[in-house]
Amino acid sequence: MKLKIVFALVLFIGTLSVDAQNLGNIQRGQRGYSPSARPAEAGEPEKPDVNQLSLDKASLYKDILGIDVFEKEVLRTYLKDYYRARVDIDYNPDLKFDEKRELINVEQKKFEKALKEVFSEEQVEKILLEEQFGNKAKEKKKEDKKEKKKKRKKNKKG
Repeated sequence: MKLKIVFALVLFIGTLSVDAQNLGNIQRGQRGYSPSARPAEAGEPEKPDVNQLSLDKASLYKDILGIDVFEKEVLRTYLKDYYRARVDIDYNPDLKFDEKRELINVEQKKFEKALKEVFSEEQVEKILLEEQFGNKAKEKKKEDKKEKKKKRKKNKKG
């Protein structure tokens, strides 16, 4: 009788140990253990990096518009200021939706006015359309992926 109790106690302690280590669901042959990712704390969403965003967009516009390095840097500066204002407006919890929309429209007009000082009307129109709809960036990423695949295929064959 005591043997059964000792056996049950050892079995119970052994299962507690496995559960405590959270190793009960690891498949056989799995070498390492990494705990599952914790869900992000519900709080303020992370703001995008306006410096990186403006640099990426300026490079994209350089390719689309065929502008030189100086114009690209001027555009990057304008984009950085515009994105900083947009992020500040978008992530302000005190503003209502209508207020945000009005402030964003004001910032868009400032951005457009600044662009018209340096770029042609056609270039400004392309930039504003891209900022509003953003199709060229997606198309460029797809084209880049296709080119990489072609290069890989050529490298494998050659």
